[in-house]
Amino acid sequence: MRSDSDCKNPELPSVKIIKILPRMSEDELFAQKKCYLGISIENPIFEGDSLKALLNWASERFEQCLVVVGDDLCRFNQRIVNGLAPDEALEAAHMQGDAFIAQAGGFIESISRGNVKLTRWNEHLQSDAYRQSRAAIDRLFATDAGFKAAIEKDAVSFARRQSQRVGKIAVEMDEAIELCCQYLLEEIAVFSALSERKWRVELYPGSELHALVDVARGKFADVPKPLADRINVELKVG
Repeated sequence: MRSDSDCKNPELPSVKIIKILPRMSEDELFAQKKCYLGISIENPIFEGDSLKALLNWASERFEQCLVVVGDDLCRFNQRIVNGLAPDEALEAAHMQGDAFIAQAGGFIESISRGNVKLTRWNEHLQSDAYRQSRAAIDRLFATDAGFKAAIEKDAVSFARRQSQRVGKIAVEMDEAIELCCQYLLEEIAVFSALSERKWRVELYPGSELHALVDVARGKFADVPKPLADRINVELKVG
């Protein structure tokens, strides 16, 4: 099993594994059979040929691939960047998801192997597994000072990137950091719920959250087992 893109479609960019966390061989990784690809819809890497290359790479190497469109998760970004009220932010984020699916949904569903399924963020928030995972993650955030500090550190970095990207955010930095914490806790709870449902392998063309690197290294006690069991694969496109 090869990690690099092969020559089946030489017109697409190459895809390479940069890092597997926790560390394991590619044989061990591909023995997992199932993976999911999280889509950050504001990231241009999830457009055009880059997206096609990622999906082809995943569908050729795993028996099942779940595409998780993080549309409603972007409601936090809408509040930070545009100062929208919660309901308005959710509507704007959902419209972003509609636009992404209108552009990319046909390609995702047309992959000839038929082993790729498209899902949207709200589907995962409605599951019992998510509700249980979110309760466990919130308890960990409330009781483990190290985990809380790691989340807050990632949130500060996230808020600063948002500010640099747009020039000026619409809320005070303290509020932006709090919203980023909620973003991260929700995202991590979805990851944990996916792992509980045997979707342990996350593919992403970017680096892992520092808090989740610490989870993988066993730094925190009382981490939910599904979260501890997940596997992150950092990919590079092109």
